[in-house]
Amino acid sequence: MFTLDNWSADDYDNLTEYLKSNADLKYRDFHSSLVPDTESNSIIGIRMPIMRKIAKEISKGNAREFLDISQTEYYEQRIISALVMGLIKTESFDDFVSLVNAFVPKINNWAVCDGFCAGLKEVNKYKKEFFEFLSNYLESKNEWYIRFAFVIMLNYYLESEFIDDVLARCDSVNSDKYYILMAQAWMLATAYAKQKEKTHKYFLNNNLNDATFNKAIQKCIESRRVTDDDKKFLRTLKRHK
Repeated sequence: MFTLDNWSADDYDNLTEYLKSNADLKYRDFHSSLVPDTESNSIIGIRMPIMRKIAKEISKGNAREFLDISQTEYYEQRIISALVMGLIKTESFDDFVSLVNAFVPKINNWAVCDGFCAGLKEVNKYKKEFFEFLSNYLESKNEWYIRFAFVIMLNYYLESEFIDDVLARCDSVNSDKYYILMAQAWMLATAYAKQKEKTHKYFLNNNLNDATFNKAIQKCIESRRVTDDDKKFLRTLKRHK
């Protein structure tokens, strides 16, 4: 239905109407509670498997033209664009960065950000180049740009080759914005599970603000990938006012 060689405004309107006609209102209400920073009237109520199926259909046609005309009125429009982006095979690093730069400004909540990052497998094709490029987002004043960079590092760069630089970058960001703080904490907890020795040393000597540090420790303690002995020690590191 949505595998098209050319996308017109009418075609996109048809997609939007299709989404509305398949809305699950109970799911919409439930999902709205998960993304409180997004107005509920901008969520149609489409479950992820349906959106993945639509994105896959779109990717078999002219996916780039679809992205060019995609809109952001609804949460589902952003998610489908994110999913389509993840299915495009890029021709070069510049091509990849161009697509990423076009989508990142559309991020307006954690679900769009994290879903986009998880599906962006083309990162693996340009690992070193894109790691350097991420500094542009970390230096931004935009909360979602910074979260995007952290979630990308969480998904693709918690390896021995990059872990030192990842931790250094984490230490350079001192923010009290909730979605940045949570991304840093989540990334550090994952790093502790994957790169324990270096992350352990980092926990002993860092410049994180107390809220971010304590949240990272909490997430480690909640993780099933952290041993009970390590959790016991980590509890002793929590900062108290």
